[in-house]
Amino acid sequence: MIEYNDKHLEEIQYLEEIINLLKYKLDIETSNLEEQKIDLIAARKEMWENTTHSSADFDKLSDLNQYLSALQAQTFTYTELAKRISKYEKMLDSPYFARIDFTEQGYDDTDKIYIGLFNLMDEETHDIKVYDWRAPISSVYYRNELGPVEYKAPAGIIKGTITLKRQYKITKGEMEYFFDSNINILDEMLMEALSQNMTSKMKTIVETIQKQQDLIIRDLENDLLVVQGVAGSGKSSVALHRIAFLMYQGLNYKLSANNIIVISPNPLFSKYISNVLPELGEDNINEFTFENIFFKLYESRLSVKTKSENFENIICAATEEERNFLRSYNEFKGSKTFKEILDRFVYYFEHKMIKFEDVYFNGEFLETKQLLKSFLLSGKLNMPTAKKLKIMENRIIEKLHERKLSRRSKIEKAVVKLNQHEFESKSFTRMLAAKETASFIKNLHNFTEFDCFELYKTLFENRKIFNAVSKGLILPENIEKIINYTNQSLQDRYNIPYADGMGLVYLKIKAEGCDLFRDIKQVVVDEAQDYYPLHYHILKNLYRDARFTVVGDVNQSVEKKSDVSIYDDIIEIFGFEKNNKVFLNKSYRSSYEISKFSSKLLEEGTYTEYFKRNEEEPEIIQCKTTDELDNKLIKDIENYKSQGLNTVAIICKNRKTAADLYFRIAGRTKVKLVDYLEEQSITGTIIVPVYLAKGLEFDAVMVYGTDNKTYNTDYDKKLLYIACTRALHRLSLYYTGKITRYLK
Repeated sequence: MIEYNDKHLEEIQYLEEIINLLKYKLDIETSNLEEQKIDLIAARKEMWENTTHSSADFDKLSDLNQYLSALQAQTFTYTELAKRISKYEKMLDSPYFARIDFTEQGYDDTDKIYIGLFNLMDEETHDIKVYDWRAPISSVYYRNELGPVEYKAPAGIIKGTITLKRQYKITKGEMEYFFDSNINILDEMLMEALSQNMTSKMKTIVETIQKQQDLIIRDLENDLLVVQGVAGSGKSSVALHRIAFLMYQGLNYKLSANNIIVISPNPLFSKYISNVLPELGEDNINEFTFENIFFKLYESRLSVKTKSENFENIICAATEEERNFLRSYNEFKGSKTFKEILDRFVYYFEHKMIKFEDVYFNGEFLETKQLLKSFLLSGKLNMPTAKKLKIMENRIIEKLHERKLSRRSKIEKAVVKLNQHEFESKSFTRMLAAKETASFIKNLHNFTEFDCFELYKTLFENRKIFNAVSKGLILPENIEKIINYTNQSLQDRYNIPYADGMGLVYLKIKAEGCDLFRDIKQVVVDEAQDYYPLHYHILKNLYRDARFTVVGDVNQSVEKKSDVSIYDDIIEIFGFEKNNKVFLNKSYRSSYEISKFSSKLLEEGTYTEYFKRNEEEPEIIQCKTTDELDNKLIKDIENYKSQGLNTVAIICKNRKTAADLYFRIAGRTKVKLVDYLEEQSITGTIIVPVYLAKGLEFDAVMVYGTDNKTYNTDYDKKLLYIACTRALHRLSLYYTGKITRYLK
């Protein structure tokens, strides 16, 4: 007890020292920030008063550029200062959460390494008082027990011994408790973190990162990292913490927020994860869906249905036959076979579809059609078709400019003969010459420009072309139906099916190229199991200079059958020599009872471990009528609220069911409808389709309509598994009629 009191006193004193240091730094930095703000406002005012406001005033433009350069430097300094202040303010609440005592090999002194969200240095002594969780030495805390250890630092491998591992609970700058541990992260610490109620945003996990998670986060060796993680394994959170780690390494790898992108399944998930990086002290990054990529490439000329709409269409299909057709349609349009067809089609277009014409101007040939075609097909230019055609066009226009003066002279002579007024003749000549040039370029565009949407339509409308580019490939048995459905669907350019939208994206990249994302160096792909090979070929071609982190769970695919072989396909598509495939088989999200209950819905032989956090058993509730079920739902919602459960989700199989339920009960209890038509937060009680709940988690989940008619197929079984595994603390399932056969 005396020994503990001595330790406690020592820790209290160190905490006080750190808090005082933080307050001192905050006082100085806050004062500096105010001075910087005054200087910045003055500099902007000075620029406004002393520089030109017109681009025509060329003499003063150089002065403006000088002011702008100085302002940018001042603004950057101000922004970085504000970020430091924000970090210090966060640290005041809880400056660190762990400590290791480390003795480096060959040295006698033992260093006390305190680990927190951010670095903290004493400027006078140059001692690091708190190490950032991403610092090389911090990896020792996450990966090792007491005894001999080693870690990788910029100077090489550092070896030594850990003699102490200590964890802290500090709240509002006050020490609540601490304890020493001889395992990676003591179960009690993890238990407490997992027992807390949810907020509307994903939380950081720096205090409870597990060894295998840390290995993923700190991987710098592989160009492609593929993670298969069971529901609740923390794979999405790990991917985001990996981004924060890579940004921490930014000086070495020249990586900043605008060099990283997350491919997100839907806007709701993007909003849910948007808080993680700012909490870790990093700028937020771009989050794109594949639909966003489509709109980036085609802008307002076309519109595509969302992936969520695609899920809804499949789930709500009137018959199983229609449902199976829609799945086969998506499967074909996302397949390696269709990718090969599009590649062949681009080649076919270059060789057989471009109708070159002889080009002449002012009575002489500029280019013959034979020479133009030979230039295109010569193989000298390794670039997309559109770029090659643009080079040809520019070459022809250069020849046109060389002959425009002589042509204008001819026109002017002809005009003068018709009209004796010299002044009018000159202006009339310029107008005629301009019209002639415009007409020339318009004719030139007949074979130097093309429309990818019209090209894509031609692929399916012209059976001769489709047969030619698909020759020798194994096509689906229902290919005729797929082609007819495609032709019908493409009549409306503002309501293009999601699968065709992805085909159009790939065609545009291959035929025209895309340089919109050349700055991207790191790509994170979430919900990997729901994408087809074509999606990954799009990413490979779009982000040509990037490294990839791909995370998913084959047990949670919605529209297609998936197994772990999809990860081998992904590795093959990207073709990186340095790649790694990692499995996270331990689930931390749900209570042990909910996890065991949900495991009944997994395929036989699926290996999953569960963190043992005991709470109430899930409930299965039968009601005689829909009205009785609605009443029971409302009563249980109020019960969950009274227990302090912050987030409650009523998960329905599809949007239609969710909307119907919402309009029945919205006047009787406070509830929100969340769907793909608008962005919503997940605070309070929500009603949500199951495919939008993927990746999210809630204190309590109420699965609506678990009867045998609603959940009857193997695909339905996966949807039910997704719904059940969203729950942290409470799970209840409601039905009328007969219970689904998967829960008997």
